[in-house]
Amino acid sequence: MEPPKEARTLSDPVARPLGAVSSLTPNEEERREGGVAPPAAVLGEEADGASADGLWELPVEPAERRPECSRCSRPQKVCLCPFLPVYPLHVSTHLYIIQHPAEENKVLRTVPLLTACLPQDKCKVKIGRRFSEER
Repeated sequence: MEPPKEARTLSDPVARPLGAVSSLTPNEEERREGGVAPPAAVLGEEADGASADGLWELPVEPAERRPECSRCSRPQKVCLCPFLPVYPLHVSTHLYIIQHPAEENKVLRTVPLLTACLPQDKCKVKIGRRFSEER
């Protein structure tokens, strides 16, 4: 049975047999061995202008939410109200929906669609993680 090998990090030097050819450029070898990093001009030549340093200086705009429909709670561009019944459906049963708080902001948002189709006294939504017997 072989002894377990020790994990190494990227900064650890790799032991090579004598006479082995390195595939790294001299600058890369110097950086790996803890030497000075080459100037930005050299890096620009190596990356062919693919440097992303300037991206950190771009302003970040806050995300704006799209306007929502007040009935189905979906974005107005994809509102489903034209496909829902105009008047609440008459049902003889009471429906209790237990919803996890993380599901409240999901994209599909089926609970608001269901509550828009049923009378308020017949459909109750309870949002929470744990419920006592009284609740």
